[in-house]
Amino acid sequence: MGIMKRFILSSILVLAFVNLSAQDLRSYAAEQGEKLQEIASKFQVDLLTLRKLNPSISDLRDISGQLFVVPVQPNFSLNSTVKLISYDVSPKETLYSISKTYNLKVKDLKTYNPFLFERGLDYNDILRIPVYELKDKDLDINQSIKNSEFSTLMHLVLPQETKYGISKKYGLSVEQLEALNPGIDEKEIQPGQFVKIKRPVEIKSFPRPRDENYVYLEVDRENSIQSISENYDVTEYDLLASNPSLKFEGMSEGLILKIPQIDEAEFFKYQKFTFDDKLKYFDTKSIAVMLPLNLERTKIDSVDFGSLLKNSNLLRISLDFYEGIQMAIDSASARGISVNMDVYDTRNDPSHVSQLLTEDFKEYQAVVGPLLDPSLKKVTKYLSRDSVPVISPLVNPKFEFNNLFSTLPKDEAMQELLITYIQKSWSDENMVILTDSISKPIQRKYTYTFPDLKVVNQEDSQYLQKMDIQPHLDSLKTNWFILETENIGIAEATVSFLKSYSRKGYDIRLFTSKRNSFYDDEISNYYLSDLQFTFPSISKSHLASADSQTSNAYYIKHGASPNRYVMRGYDVMMDLLLRLTYAKTLQSSTEIQGYTEHLENKFNYTKNEFSLGYENDAIYLFQYGKDLNIEAIDLSKFLRAGE
Repeated sequence: MGIMKRFILSSILVLAFVNLSAQDLRSYAAEQGEKLQEIASKFQVDLLTLRKLNPSISDLRDISGQLFVVPVQPNFSLNSTVKLISYDVSPKETLYSISKTYNLKVKDLKTYNPFLFERGLDYNDILRIPVYELKDKDLDINQSIKNSEFSTLMHLVLPQETKYGISKKYGLSVEQLEALNPGIDEKEIQPGQFVKIKRPVEIKSFPRPRDENYVYLEVDRENSIQSISENYDVTEYDLLASNPSLKFEGMSEGLILKIPQIDEAEFFKYQKFTFDDKLKYFDTKSIAVMLPLNLERTKIDSVDFGSLLKNSNLLRISLDFYEGIQMAIDSASARGISVNMDVYDTRNDPSHVSQLLTEDFKEYQAVVGPLLDPSLKKVTKYLSRDSVPVISPLVNPKFEFNNLFSTLPKDEAMQELLITYIQKSWSDENMVILTDSISKPIQRKYTYTFPDLKVVNQEDSQYLQKMDIQPHLDSLKTNWFILETENIGIAEATVSFLKSYSRKGYDIRLFTSKRNSFYDDEISNYYLSDLQFTFPSISKSHLASADSQTSNAYYIKHGASPNRYVMRGYDVMMDLLLRLTYAKTLQSSTEIQGYTEHLENKFNYTKNEFSLGYENDAIYLFQYGKDLNIEAIDLSKFLRAGE
């Protein structure tokens, strides 16, 4: 997660630690004609607490049928420091994505929205998000804003703050602060108000710190820059770079300092790990593969590919994936790894899968598949008690278990990578974003991180117009344009308009966190090349990769180059076998420092922070160059930018 994202989020609200249990609150639908006071009496709760529990409900309108949250026990009281804010759910949002945005746990969201224990999230829902209310004595939450790296910021006015005090914190004069915020005077500065801050240009003499891992220290009377530097093994130069306010205020008792620490784990995340001579467990690997083949298990080796490829798209994918698995087993055999693989036909039928599951499955070292959620969930749940790893090779499951390994990086991880890359690469570019209605939650992530981000709004809700974009572009600067949309019409129009402005001399670079298929099918690669289109990807299939022995062997056998499902089958199985030969269990192999990479895919399994199981967060970042060449960006270099 990018540093500024955390800072800006915390400058708006401070998330509450939930001290309720799931049994404290319940849902209640208001009856026809029922009044707010009647609901309060029915559940023996005071009216103020009822309003606090339901911030989106007003007693000035008919509340019949409205969904309330009410206490289970009488005389319930809400922690005085906790405030609930209402949140309108957007299409395609999930509890997980919302919890990540607000730094909460999913179970905390469910606690304050108990109807979620009974059913799934609906995009018409209005959620209650717990936050702390700021009091006079609370920590100066602008401290991390002061110590952030951007030249233009938004400062949240705290109780008893004045223009003079705010100006001094950022090395400005009162006149400069007033010029940045026309119309303000002493009486108009109120707690909770935001004022714009623009730091003096000279502060840019300090480059960004090397990494984004910090410890925090409250300064006491015995601290000095020199003593802190010695005790925490950090240079004075890096200390000032991480805490720009020191340049203007100096050291003062009670000041909260960020002390940069080298995060080796974060660094190794972007370094490739090779097994080479590190393999040591050469026992025969026992693997189960579960695919929807609609075939008898005993006939799998005699499949007539030519006659079956026409039957269904799912079958085509399964057979290609299986071919890749076989290629991986052949390659592993050449390295001295023997495999006992059993293949089960799921028939794409969860009830049939239930019949397949026996005690024998608990003896496998790992199970690859099934491909789709319903059957995959049955297998994962059945094996979770015995911690048998279940690999999801082609989908991101909508459930969680401690033994589940998701091989596809999630959209949220792709967004985080792009935001972090932009943050670390940004110097003084003009930043603009355009999103469709579905992608509004993503827009919030960007605006938290980049407070000066310009947002394009469509004048006509049906069509994007050229003049919607032009006012936000800067002809004298490089423009970094972020496009987040699943609407092909918006994407086509945006790229076309940006190319048109590029012809007029505007310097524009285009970014997106989700490269949908229409970028390949409907949008000119020449335009994308001219706009230096930059995007994350789960595989390097976009690159013109060199021939390999594996690809050549497939071509000789089938007369065609392997497609992405063949390559993914190879990579998923090869990675699994190498990890099981490197470590005793797949779970222990996740302690590898760095990512593993094979033909087109790379893997870095991390234990989920907000849920159960393991996720793969190894992602490629690509940029279009001239002459339609697509180049992979070296992530380890930008991570240590400025070192």
